[in-house]
Amino acid sequence: MGYVEFFTYNYFVNQSSNSHIYQYLLVILVLLIVLLFILKRSKNKSRLKYRDLIILLSLLLVFLIGIQTNDYQKGKAEKGNYSQMIFFLEAVSKKKLVDPETISVNYKYLKDEMVLKINNKYYQVNFNSDFTTFKLEETVLVNDESIKVTGK
Repeated sequence: MGYVEFFTYNYFVNQSSNSHIYQYLLVILVLLIVLLFILKRSKNKSRLKYRDLIILLSLLLVFLIGIQTNDYQKGKAEKGNYSQMIFFLEAVSKKKLVDPETISVNYKYLKDEMVLKINNKYYQVNFNSDFTTFKLEETVLVNDESIKVTGK
C-alpha cells in the first residue's frame, strides 16, 4: 500500500521562491545561436546555406517560449494556492495556539474535508461554501504509519 503525503508550513513558504533559471538560459542560448546564424547568412554569398537551420532554430525558440509561458502561468496559479494555504495554516496555528511549523496538511490547496496534522493529532477541515470559515473535527487515520511529511 502507498503512502499519504502531508505538506508542512515550511513547504508552502519555500515554494514561493521557485525559479526556472535553466529554462531562461536555454531560451537565451537558442536566441543567440539564431542571431549568429542570421549574421553568418547575411555575410555568406549563398543565402540558402543557413536558411533551414535558422528556420529550425526559430521554431525551437518559439516552442521554448511557449513552454516558458505555460510554466509561468502554472507557477502563478500555484503561488496563489500556496499563499492561501499559508494564510489558512497561520489562522489554524492562532486558533490552536501552536507554531505553524508544527502543522502539515494532505493537500497543496484549500479543499473541503482535507486533513491537518497538528503535532500527533489529526483534524478534518470543513469549510463553508466560500472558504471564509472552517471547522476542525478531530479524526483518526486508518493507518497513520503510511504518512510521508514533505517540507520539514
